[in-house]
Amino acid sequence: MTSCSIGIRSVAVQFPREIRTNDYWSEKYPNLAAPVASRRSRIARSALANPSGFDIWSQEVAPYLSDRFRGNVERRVLSEAETALSLESQAIQDAIAAANLQPDDIDLAIATSLFSDTLGFGQAAKLGLRCPAWNLESTCASALVALQTARALIQTGEYRHILVVVSQMGSKAVEETDTLSWSMGDAAGAFIVSEMPVNQGVLATHIISAREAAGAYAYELAGDRLSIRTGDNASAIAETAVDFVRTCTQAVLDKAGVSLQEVDWFAFNTPTAWYASVCARALGIDPARTWNLYPRYANIGPVFPLANLDWAARGQKLKENDLILVYANGAGATAVATLMRWGDVALGCEPAPPLSSAAAQTTVQLAAPEPTQPAEIPNLSLEKLLATAPSEREIQLETYLLGWFASSLQKPIHQFNPQQTFATLLDSLMALMLKSRIEVDFQVQVPIEQLFGDRTIHELAEYILSQLTLATLTSSPLCVEERETLRL
Repeated sequence: MTSCSIGIRSVAVQFPREIRTNDYWSEKYPNLAAPVASRRSRIARSALANPSGFDIWSQEVAPYLSDRFRGNVERRVLSEAETALSLESQAIQDAIAAANLQPDDIDLAIATSLFSDTLGFGQAAKLGLRCPAWNLESTCASALVALQTARALIQTGEYRHILVVVSQMGSKAVEETDTLSWSMGDAAGAFIVSEMPVNQGVLATHIISAREAAGAYAYELAGDRLSIRTGDNASAIAETAVDFVRTCTQAVLDKAGVSLQEVDWFAFNTPTAWYASVCARALGIDPARTWNLYPRYANIGPVFPLANLDWAARGQKLKENDLILVYANGAGATAVATLMRWGDVALGCEPAPPLSSAAAQTTVQLAAPEPTQPAEIPNLSLEKLLATAPSEREIQLETYLLGWFASSLQKPIHQFNPQQTFATLLDSLMALMLKSRIEVDFQVQVPIEQLFGDRTIHELAEYILSQLTLATLTSSPLCVEERETLRL
């Protein structure tokens, strides 16, 4: 076992040629999500005095509720002439060349490919690599988990240069009529892990289980490919985001003997437009010490650590000997923080710039509470509902739901009715918020499927009432007459 410094020697990223803007959905699916008013939902000051993790998430998401596309601006998507393998292969070639190595110098290759359009293994054969190769996957945290694995293997003395390649082809994994497709981008990246000069490279890594977010996404086989949609446990992403980044950050700083103030830069995976803001507020850091590439790439999953490092180093923000903390949260798998002292890291080819100035915006801005009074929200608790006559509970629930839509979408309540379908009202984000609100107010679990497609407000009220009925029947010592009333 060696005690040498080990870290990233070179990094390269590759993106498809096509840059897809929001106009694609506006023109092809004009009714996919109705435009909302320009006003933002407000958060009461009392909720911000001592904010919980979900309060922080809610505060940072609020400015995006008036944006039809929830902060999505551009994303890179595979064309018919491109494949995941072609992007991965180019990234590998660039990383090897930038490191001034030859393919025969690589001792081991570790690969992660999410939603690939090809089955099996192809990079090693295509590039003539003769080294061992295996797959490693930990969802969006895969790149940092692979870096930790490569570092540990080099420390054994068995390997000198390890190649890691990661990719995500998200655009093909989601139906275009699902608003989740707005946030899915395609990308590939590669990096070489080798010995570094003393005191450079990875200083410490801390990995925790993210099992609390299992089920946040649902995966299904659709023909010859894996598809993804919002899962039943989607709210866990919001509920755990703050705790995960705080836990990983504090632990990795303790391991390295470094304070939060000593870290020069923070690079966060950004599965949403507001995720970097959530992390910055959770850690209490100056948002100028981080950045947000989501507007130009959307969610590129495990490739984000590489894209962040490449962008920061190429733009002279990240310089040699700077301390940088890189964080990634792989929903349902692992959350990881890696602290490294940046070395003389070689870069691959520069990615094409974004099309619009909005997509080029990388500044992280924390949301501020508005001085005006918060928008009124429906007020109906489980206790109040159960105190209502059984024959009136469905009407109470419908009124509650109509009020929630009116408040959240900033429209008059008369514009909504119980027979409206969720397809015209909710996207993934709004569905997540409604699901969380119902579960808090009524202490009943609502599968995310109940909030999509042709289901109506009336049907959701019926579902909530039926779940409450079942819960009451199984937990309360009711008399026979009360049980019969509840069944009816």
